[in-house]
Amino acid sequence: MASYHRGVTDLSHRSIEMNREYGPWEYPWRERIERYLEATENGFPWHHDRSPWGPPVAPPAILGNATLRFIDSIAPVPPGTLHVKQELEITNALRRDRELIGYGSFLDKYERRGRRWFVFSARFRDGSGLLLGRSTVTMAFPEQVETKDEAKEPREEKPRKGQLKPIARTLTQEKMTAYSEDSANALRGQSIHTNAAIAKAKGYPNSVAQGLMSADYISELMTGVLEQGWLLHGRLSLAFVRAAFCGDTLTANAALREKADEGAFIRQIYDVWCENQDGKAVTVGTASGVVAAG
Repeated sequence: MASYHRGVTDLSHRSIEMNREYGPWEYPWRERIERYLEATENGFPWHHDRSPWGPPVAPPAILGNATLRFIDSIAPVPPGTLHVKQELEITNALRRDRELIGYGSFLDKYERRGRRWFVFSARFRDGSGLLLGRSTVTMAFPEQVETKDEAKEPREEKPRKGQLKPIARTLTQEKMTAYSEDSANALRGQSIHTNAAIAKAKGYPNSVAQGLMSADYISELMTGVLEQGWLLHGRLSLAFVRAAFCGDTLTANAALREKADEGAFIRQIYDVWCENQDGKAVTVGTASGVVAAG
């Protein structure tokens, strides 16, 4: 299961080589997909049984997790490194009978507001070379990240009114572990997602859910409303603005922002979010897919 080389030095801001091309690297999703779907409680039939493309297809948000595992294969991120932004673009359905092969590079590294950040972008193809999608992650190194004290740094909560049937999930340690257990830090017992003691040592009250779990709930929401238009041509842009912890209940919803012509199709663009049981946003952004014009 390990997707990293044991003994390799952890990734650091200094060690990042800008614009060096990495890959090909294959994500072992055939051995991971059932645990992944179990972790997200995603029962959409096309992910499990036959789909319009024949075999079942994977949820688009899996490219985010594949990108993190790709980085692990280069050098594990230090325990507590935070995933703060995620961009996804799907160009073909992620058929589960195909390979998922990544190519990528570090696009940027910088210091801002006393913190160190990096941006890594990957594109994924199948074994024939067909482009399946792109994924870009922005992450912050832990030595530059302080646990947020919301009493000291209140975040303005904008009114949100969802227009879709919401998806609600309660984060259990079992689900969080199933989602994150193949990371380098989980495999070496140092993950804030799978080990509550490690999370508490980093200043958190409990184990911290991967931000991508909320991305998966949003992806499931979009699959329900856009179906093939999401699984073939989905785009997702998210910021993970607040940590979610074991025991929290997250609710995903969306509101249509605009429609834009795109050839023979209409792209429907939604404001999307996940909020916790206190009504506070943990993830915000936009998602879009296409529908037939007319």
